[in-house]
Amino acid sequence: MTYRLLPDTAYLNYSSYLKTNGSSAVHVADKLNGQAIVQEITNSGLRGRGGAGFPTGVKWNTLLVHPCRTRYVVCNAAEGEPGTFKDRYLLRQNPYAVLEGLLIAAHAIEAKAIFIGIKATFEKEIRRIEQAINEMRTAGIILREDIQVLRGPGEYLFGEEKALLNQIESGLPLPREAHYPPYEKGLFATPQSPNPALVSNVETFAHVPSIIREGASGFRELGTADTPGTVLYTISGDVVRPGVYEFEAGIPLSKLIYEVAGGPANGQVKAVLSGFSAGVIKADRLDTPADFGSLSAIGSGLGSAGFIVLGSGRSIVRVAQAIARFLYVESCNQCPACKHGLRIASSTLDGMFDPQQSHVHASELALFGARSAPQANRCYLPVEASLLLPSLVENFKSEFDAQIMDAQQKSPTFPVPLITDFDEESHHFVYDETFALKNPDWTYNVPTPLEEPAPLWRSLDLEREIDDLRNGASWKTSDRVAKTLIKQGSFRVVLTLMKAGAALKEHRAEGNVSIQVLRGSLHLRIDQDALELHASQMAVLNPGVSHSVEAGMETAFLISISG
Repeated sequence: MTYRLLPDTAYLNYSSYLKTNGSSAVHVADKLNGQAIVQEITNSGLRGRGGAGFPTGVKWNTLLVHPCRTRYVVCNAAEGEPGTFKDRYLLRQNPYAVLEGLLIAAHAIEAKAIFIGIKATFEKEIRRIEQAINEMRTAGIILREDIQVLRGPGEYLFGEEKALLNQIESGLPLPREAHYPPYEKGLFATPQSPNPALVSNVETFAHVPSIIREGASGFRELGTADTPGTVLYTISGDVVRPGVYEFEAGIPLSKLIYEVAGGPANGQVKAVLSGFSAGVIKADRLDTPADFGSLSAIGSGLGSAGFIVLGSGRSIVRVAQAIARFLYVESCNQCPACKHGLRIASSTLDGMFDPQQSHVHASELALFGARSAPQANRCYLPVEASLLLPSLVENFKSEFDAQIMDAQQKSPTFPVPLITDFDEESHHFVYDETFALKNPDWTYNVPTPLEEPAPLWRSLDLEREIDDLRNGASWKTSDRVAKTLIKQGSFRVVLTLMKAGAALKEHRAEGNVSIQVLRGSLHLRIDQDALELHASQMAVLNPGVSHSVEAGMETAFLISISG
């Protein structure tokens, strides 16, 4: 039996999903009534994987017994928490479990319709969802016509559950009044018909099929008593090997950071952020189990399990500055205390790096702004500020005091880790570089670039580039390193160096791909075919062709992608 969400390689189709999992959980659920399904989810102890960790069975049961018969199921796929990429990665690897979970939930509570809210910029994920829906219709698993994929804006608040519902109704990602959770007052509600909605995120729904197919007891045996099952952890920031990793809940943070993600390339861990929604985790608390209860006990939280590692060279004041600006910019301006409080916090922290604006009470003023923000709040955003910013100031007071004493001292800015993609070749995240240009009114101050003509030609010493990679610090701690040699428009050339046995999991490229071995040998699996490539040999793949790569020995090769 398996309760894991991520396959060893991405499921290429619904047939491969069924082959691994044995059967469709939807067929199992069809033989059960709503009460039996909800009881199994309750017995599993599954907690929502979207932030607060609300017991899933309690939420489902509230919908089940609600007197209003017009009910909805909504999948929140609008992932936008800084440092988190697990929902998007799961949709790329295994959209079938998500869809089966949605269908089972809709059957259990007798939902009128299913909505999947996702950012329009998530193009790869949308294609995977729509492909999976079509395949499952063909297979006779999806019989209902009322499954809608709703494309929404890129704003952070689109991922807030009440803002998501508002987007479905009106097209605006603005949170509603806080008095009623969606499972009490949901979609298209009227005074006579509250239309409750079951809203959960991608990972939560994806756990449902294995619980229904294999039983709640096995799921409960995994993880901890507080947080049963597995968790998708996103590790980013100052680590050698960032990525999305699935482990049983309760794995120590230290193991995740140092053993799984390779720790910082240089120095030690100073602190860890659990997204932007909980208190900072200092380096001396890294042995804490990564589950809801344990992290809450030390003043932090599991949240979406997106951990941003801050190395010893990071300025905590710069981190606080970036967090305050992010929350100020993303505030929707419906609650004056939020917008004004976060403006005070953000501008004060900016001023700490300007001798003309900094003053002795800067830390206190920033805390005042952060703590006053949640008054009469409609969503959790200002609460995040009131939790995280004070914890940074209180735990690293000496750094703030030093910056106040000498506002002229400079340190590298901290870019907000909004993850936009995951590069399978280099095993590194791609971050949103445009956020720094976003204004508090949600417009973008995009400067007109001075375009320089592309060079007519360029030369590269590949032997030297290979030697530089081998001599770098990352090669000592990782089984692969990569460097983008050329990036021009949609054309990229990436030099990759892999140790014997290292592998790139099965994936698809968006454009034409060539793989040229410079040193060593590679074993390629292309769809159902196998190919050995040795030095001076090359393979060329058409767009969208599934392939995996494994090094037979220490190997250097070029990957060229175009289109």
